[in-house]
Amino acid sequence: MKAKLVSRIAPTPSGFLHVGNAFNFLLTYLYTKSNDGFLYLRIDDYDSSRYRREYVQNIFDVLEFLGICYDSGAKSVMDFEENFSFKKRFALYKNALEKLDEIYVCQCSRNTPNAYKNGIYQGLCKNKNLKFEKDKNAIRLKTSGLSLGDFIIWKKDDSPSYNFASVVDDEQMGVNFVLRGEDLLECSKAQIYLAKMLNFNFAKAKIFHHELLCQNGVKLSKSQKAVGVDVKSKAQNYYKIVANKLNLNPKSAENLQNLLYEFKLCQSQGGVDFFKI
Repeated sequence: MKAKLVSRIAPTPSGFLHVGNAFNFLLTYLYTKSNDGFLYLRIDDYDSSRYRREYVQNIFDVLEFLGICYDSGAKSVMDFEENFSFKKRFALYKNALEKLDEIYVCQCSRNTPNAYKNGIYQGLCKNKNLKFEKDKNAIRLKTSGLSLGDFIIWKKDDSPSYNFASVVDDEQMGVNFVLRGEDLLECSKAQIYLAKMLNFNFAKAKIFHHELLCQNGVKLSKSQKAVGVDVKSKAQNYYKIVANKLNLNPKSAENLQNLLYEFKLCQSQGGVDFFKI
């Protein structure tokens, strides 16, 4: 029997959502539902320093505006904070960390001389046998053949890094399909590498990447202060972006049901051309 497709929409509450986020949400929803899959909402609040309640509320507002229904996940800001925050799963992250042997404590920063070359950490602390101390150092995973080099899995503030926490959460949820922007290709490779080290089923997940939306040649992102999703406008404006990008029937942008129908039709005729690792 073919395994049920399980995916997630996983925004970070570090800023207000922009058009690129809406594009990814819609693509993930369409692909998951066209394959009769199960869709989670997981809000990745791993970066506590950037967390704001208004950003979480914005996630719910945008999903409602787009008409995206998910099968499991928080329903409100209060529900999220009380039941779904990453802090509720801290024991899972610590347990996974203890299973890793190929790790070491690192005290280097971006300003440490000779620590980085072309953005890749050079392993200065690999053989120092340092002891982890909160706010003083971090923990890295030893890697081989990975373009990112030895990457951080446990941060100085004594919390899991994005890559580490995301992999543990995906494993717990049984996620076997991820659709994300092509700018996260290296991130995906690091996560699959880590999943293999942990002997997780997520190591076999299908991860696809889609083309990014750009404005004046620059990708839309929170760091670039991209224009946020206007929930007071028409959702059809965002459906139209998806229809145009995927060369679907323009009339499919009238509503989400039509968009899903045209997406299914496209899938049956050869599928959408996403990047796969």
